[in-house]
Amino acid sequence: MSVLRLSLMLSILAIGLTACGASPSDVPTSTTAAVVQPTPLPPIVARVDGVEISREAFEAERARLTLPGTPPDPALDDAIIDGLIEQVILEQAAAELGVTVSDEDLDYEMSLMQTQSEQAAPGGWQAWLDANGYTEAELREAVGRSLLVSRVRTAVLTEQEVGGTIPAVRARHILLESEAEAESIRERLEAGEPFEQLAAQYSRDVSTKDSGGDLGYFVRDDLTTPELAELAFALQPGQMAGPVQTILGWHIVETLAFEERPVTDENLALAQEQAFSAWLAERKAQATIERF
Repeated sequence: MSVLRLSLMLSILAIGLTACGASPSDVPTSTTAAVVQPTPLPPIVARVDGVEISREAFEAERARLTLPGTPPDPALDDAIIDGLIEQVILEQAAAELGVTVSDEDLDYEMSLMQTQSEQAAPGGWQAWLDANGYTEAELREAVGRSLLVSRVRTAVLTEQEVGGTIPAVRARHILLESEAEAESIRERLEAGEPFEQLAAQYSRDVSTKDSGGDLGYFVRDDLTTPELAELAFALQPGQMAGPVQTILGWHIVETLAFEERPVTDENLALAQEQAFSAWLAERKAQATIERF
């Protein structure tokens, strides 16, 4: 995303009031309003096991991810800080695992990026750097961090020998056109009407309505609607939830069962991602993290 730097100028206007043609008794007592100074922000946004994350690093990352004039987004700010925290945790893990990135590695990656940008981008290398909010030194540092994360991930997955099985869930759903219709169907289900009967009568999913809305077993990446998959995995067998909206419409979802499925070539990448995410979550739970 192209990011332009926005400079904000703050000016203070002092207004003086003068009383003219009035006697001393008519002149109001002069008062001076106190100037309230904004509370200065702390110079760091977080600390991880004693390693400080500077506000400058946070502001630079936020500038690359937002357009000028974009209103503050607390959710985005939290996500950026979370990413910086994870970066520190991964750098600490790299030291433990003996994972490094050499100057030769960085020279190669930077040279490759420069060659590609000069071939593809109008204005070449410098224009690409400017458009993406980097100096060459900043980009080199960012590339180094990216390579380090990739190599830590490889080391972790090699150590864990990811494979074997992957969680799968069996769920059923009723797909409706509107939220109001979905709410009505949910109320009827809660009143005791059979799921299979309402699915057959009202579901817009022609591929599952005749089987009572049964989606069968699937892993997280099997469905084209990630919201539906996430909800099914979040529920316990026998639990129902919704309406949840996807690109297809509004769904009522019931989770039926879980099982472990063999890892195939098609879902190996997902199994690896889940394993690495679990490893990272455990590292975060073990770290002493302070946010400011």
